[in-house]
Amino acid sequence: MDENNEMAVANSNEQKFEANKVSVKIPPFWEEKPEIWFFQVEAQFSIANVSQEETKFNYLVAQLDPRFIENIWDIIQSNEKNKYSCAKNRLLSTFKESEEKSIKNLLTGISLGDMKPIRLLRKMKSLAGDNITEKALRTLWLDKLPDSIKNILVVSSENLENLSVMADKIFEINSSPEIYSATADNSAMKNILEN
Repeated sequence: MDENNEMAVANSNEQKFEANKVSVKIPPFWEEKPEIWFFQVEAQFSIANVSQEETKFNYLVAQLDPRFIENIWDIIQSNEKNKYSCAKNRLLSTFKESEEKSIKNLLTGISLGDMKPIRLLRKMKSLAGDNITEKALRTLWLDKLPDSIKNILVVSSENLENLSVMADKIFEINSSPEIYSATADNSAMKNILEN
């Protein structure tokens, strides 16, 4: 093979490689749930076959808002080899909610509001982590439901997932708008007015 053909093959291979590259789409940093955000980021890295620490770090820095960059500025300026891991650990330790705060929010800072019962349960499970048994979580969750739902579910021996599905169905039935009409018996009023 002559030199021109070798260069043509090399260029062709480079173009094929570039065409097969998948872009990394990193969402904006989620300050309230950095561990979930890093899971999303690393899923993007996996899809795009990004495995080099330096490349990951560069994507991270390029995506972060300046107010978050200041938390890792010393890492950016350092000569560390594992800057991505260091930055990840720093951001997690800075923004991840402590176990104590999560448990406190679980006990006092969360209510059903306009959520469906299953969504409330998911949020409570997220706050609880591995710190609370399913039995305790069940009790806490049931206490946050309206009495019309809780009174039905409290006697059930179903697991928490099945209970949450049942709660959603009851919630939907209870929250459907109902129209009540009343008609007055005018004959009694007529008699009073005529006399």
